[in-house]
Amino acid sequence: MKYIGIDLGAKTMGLAISSGIVANPLGTIRFEEYDFEVAINLLNQYLVDNQITAIVIGYPLNMNSSAGHRAEMVDYFIEVLSTIYPQWNDNNIFKVDERLTTRMAKAIMIEADISRKKQKQSKDSLAAQLILETYLAQIDNKSLN
Repeated sequence: MKYIGIDLGAKTMGLAISSGIVANPLGTIRFEEYDFEVAINLLNQYLVDNQITAIVIGYPLNMNSSAGHRAEMVDYFIEVLSTIYPQWNDNNIFKVDERLTTRMAKAIMIEADISRKKQKQSKDSLAAQLILETYLAQIDNKSLN
């Protein structure tokens, strides 16, 4: 399988890619606030160009595990994606708890002494990479049990 990881924000979408072993940052899509149709059409080009078979998207639960506004935003994004491109559905879109991934991404970049300007450019795709790595570790653990 070929996976794309997504860290979705209101105006940006960080992307990462994997063939199932290692996840790598792919880039960031920028769009007008909450204009998910434009974002999805831009995303589709990545999906086609990279022959993606599964989407892993960060699901931002609150610290008490409840779904808040940002989780509802992800659900809405998935709904719009599935409406525009029906081939994307519950069978190949996987939600992963993304609590603290953006903070982890920032901490990694600070530790690596990356400039603030470069951090701003890279944090979304690095967060997507962490989301995708979390998913890959989960499916790897399931196959071991």
